[in-house]
Amino acid sequence: MIRAEQKLSMIARHAPMGLAEIDGEGEIIEMNLKGESLLKPVIIAHDLNGNNFHEILDHIAPGVTEKIKSAGEEAGHILANEPYSFYLNFGGEQIERHFNFTIIKLSVDCIIICFHDLTQKRHKENAIHDLINERSIIQGKFEIACNILHDIGNAIVGFGAYVNRIRRSLDQVNPANLQKLTEFMAAQQAELNSLIGDAKGDALVKMLAGINDAQKVLLDEIRKSVTEQHNIITHVQDILTIQRQYVAGNETQEQKPVNLRSIITDCMSMVYASIEKRAIIVSVNIPDVMPVIKGDRTRLMQVILNIMKNSIEAIDITASEKTIAMNLSIQKDMLVFQVKDNGHGFDEATGKQLFERGFTTKASGSGLGLHSCRSIIESHDGTIAITSEGFGKGALTTITFKI
Repeated sequence: MIRAEQKLSMIARHAPMGLAEIDGEGEIIEMNLKGESLLKPVIIAHDLNGNNFHEILDHIAPGVTEKIKSAGEEAGHILANEPYSFYLNFGGEQIERHFNFTIIKLSVDCIIICFHDLTQKRHKENAIHDLINERSIIQGKFEIACNILHDIGNAIVGFGAYVNRIRRSLDQVNPANLQKLTEFMAAQQAELNSLIGDAKGDALVKMLAGINDAQKVLLDEIRKSVTEQHNIITHVQDILTIQRQYVAGNETQEQKPVNLRSIITDCMSMVYASIEKRAIIVSVNIPDVMPVIKGDRTRLMQVILNIMKNSIEAIDITASEKTIAMNLSIQKDMLVFQVKDNGHGFDEATGKQLFERGFTTKASGSGLGLHSCRSIIESHDGTIAITSEGFGKGALTTITFKI
C-alpha cells in the first residue's frame, strides 16, 4: 500500500496538467510541478503570495471561488472542463491565456482542482479559423470576380454584335447612286433651268452636290468610328482573357521562351484606340531581330500594358506636345525595355513610394498596379524602375531582363 501510494503520488507530482488540493478556505495543501509552473506567471503578474487558490482564481476565473464556497458539504463535481480566458500584464504588454478547469469536492476540507493551459491550442484553433475565413473571403471574391467578368464579357459580345450590324448596314449603302444622280442633274442643268428657272436649277444641283459630299464624309466618319469600336472591343476582350486566367487560377507558372518584341507589338495594338483618341505621337524603336527570354507571356503582357496605360494617362489631353517613346535594346547581357513620356512626372518623395502596395497618385487608383508589376518582373529575375526629373518633366520606365 505504501509503495502504491508512492507511485500514485509520483504520477500526480509529474502529471502533464496542473493538480492542486485545497481546503475549504482555499489554502493550498498540495500542488504538483505543472500546477506551480502554470500559476507562477499569474502570481508574479498580480503580486500574490501564492498560498491561497481562491485569490488566484479571482484573477483568472472570476466566479469560480463563489461556486466552490456554495457547493455545499456533499462530495461531487463542482466544475467539469470549463474554459476561462484572462490577460496577464507584463511590462505594459497584455498576454492572453486560456485555462480549462475541473474541480471535484471530496470533503469539506479536500477539494481537488485540475487545470490545463489551452493557450497554444486556442491559438492554433483561431489561426485555422482565420485561415478558413480568409479562404472563404478569397473564394467569395473570386466568385464575384468571375460573375463580373462573365457579365462584362456578355455585354461586350452584345456590343460587338450591334457594331457588326452597323458595319453590315454600311456595306449595304451605295453612295455611287447619289453620285450618279448628282452628275446626271449637273449634266441636265440647262434643261432643268429652262423648266424651273436658273436660280432654282442652280440651287438644286448645288444642293445635291452638297448632300453627296456630306454623305461621303458621314460614311467615312461612321466607318472610322466602327473600326475604333472594334479595336476597343478587342482590347477589352484581351484584358478579360488575362483576368479570367488569374481568377480561375489557370495562369501558367512555367516560364517558356517568349519574344518581347511580339508582346510589345500586341500591347500597342490594344492601346492604339486610346493613343489615337488623345492624339499622342508614339515612336517605337525595336530591332527586327531580338533574343528571346524565358517568361510567362500573359503576365508580361499585363506589366507592359500597365506601363503603357500609365504613360498615356500621365499626359494631359490638352497639352500642346504629347509624346511617348519606346525603345528595346541589348545592353551587355541584358534586354532593356524603356518607355519615356512627357507627362506629369513626379517628385523624389513620390518616386520612392511608387511600388509600395496601396500607394497611388490616381483619384480612382487602388495602388496595386505597379506593386503587382514589380512582383511579376522580379519573378522573371528582372528589374523595373520609374524615374522622373520632377513635376511636368515626364517619366522614364526601365525594365531589364537577363538574356
